[in-house]
Amino acid sequence: MSDDPENSLSQRLDDTLIREYLLENPDFFSRNEDLLTTLQVSHREKGTVSLVERQQQKLRLKVKELEEEITELMVNARRNETIFSAYSNLYVRLLRCSSVSEVLDQLQLTFEKELDMPALSLKFFNSPIELEEQYTFASDTHKQLLGKRFSDDPIYLGRLTEHEQKLLFREENVASVALMLLGEQGEIGMLAVGSADPGHFEPAMDKLLITQLQALLTALLATLLASDDAA
Repeated sequence: MSDDPENSLSQRLDDTLIREYLLENPDFFSRNEDLLTTLQVSHREKGTVSLVERQQQKLRLKVKELEEEITELMVNARRNETIFSAYSNLYVRLLRCSSVSEVLDQLQLTFEKELDMPALSLKFFNSPIELEEQYTFASDTHKQLLGKRFSDDPIYLGRLTEHEQKLLFREENVASVALMLLGEQGEIGMLAVGSADPGHFEPAMDKLLITQLQALLTALLATLLASDDAA
């Protein structure tokens, strides 16, 4: 190979002119079909191949990539359909609940059984009625969590520290969480759902279904707690 700058410049100019000519004349090889099998290009794995073979290889690769993209889209579509159906069924069942324990049962049914997320915790802040220990959350404890995770939004999606996980869950493998404050000002309590998948709950994900669940639980639990307190 020559190191002559003039030869290098000439080569670049020739390549540019040839490229422009072929782009402006896409029927060139149709008019010169013999070149398709005569011209050869370098291939990293198969050595030298004809232009036709190289085009076929690129097309097969493109088709494979498209098939993989379509498969991924179909998998995501089925997953989203499953999630939407589970949430929709949960809304209906929650409206039929007449106690806090029934609410928890329905939440567990949906997240543990239908969505494969066994890490679930429903906690109340300073409840007006006496609740089982599993439902209670000490004020100083939940303030630690609130100060870090709910500065701008009553819903938090993402990861927790090991200490924060222990405040909410038992021994489940939790890699990402959805935390939602319940109440107009977050005064009722908190629902925490954990997933073993680090990417299941992320800050940038759509919050529509979780926001709807938060609104329903806020209205429902406020009514149930007031009813139990009056009784």
